[in-house]
Amino acid sequence: MKRKLVIATAAAAMLIGGGTATAFATSADDTKPAPTTSTVTLEEAKTAAVKSTPGTVTGAELDDDEPVWEMDVFGKDTKWHDVDVDARTAKVVSAHTDDDDRDRAPRNTKVTMTEAAAAALKAQPGTLTSIDLDDDEGSHAWEAEIHGKDGKQHELNVDAATAKVTADQDDADDDNDSD
Repeated sequence: MKRKLVIATAAAAMLIGGGTATAFATSADDTKPAPTTSTVTLEEAKTAAVKSTPGTVTGAELDDDEPVWEMDVFGKDTKWHDVDVDARTAKVVSAHTDDDDRDRAPRNTKVTMTEAAAAALKAQPGTLTSIDLDDDEGSHAWEAEIHGKDGKQHELNVDAATAKVTADQDDADDDNDSD
């Protein structure tokens, strides 16, 4: 979910004896506009999604363009479902079976999505914009994205067994590459 943001700003200044127009563009990998306003908490969105589609929520993302929580649910029917929950009313606005190739059930975790979100926000205050269970082989962690109070986008990993929070190594490598 890496997005490059290019901000173009034009400024004009009148100087004695003439005028000069200056334009510049900057690129910042770690900045992102403030997330969509949501009055519905992650827990409220998760509750609505599971009420609509019984199962286990393994991912949630606050959409940048629309005020919805996009939830990934592994249903009791052993199928994956995409459930969209209005981020202002907590009403399910869309639910359908996902044709994704993730056909296996997610592993159980000691740390719930709610606990992982709280741990990530404690480590990096801001607004949670995404959390997803990564239980690929060799990895078993919640991946969280937070729009920090510093205006930057932070990617964190929360261990699914211990709730220990670490910076996403891929994100840290990207920061080092830009130096």
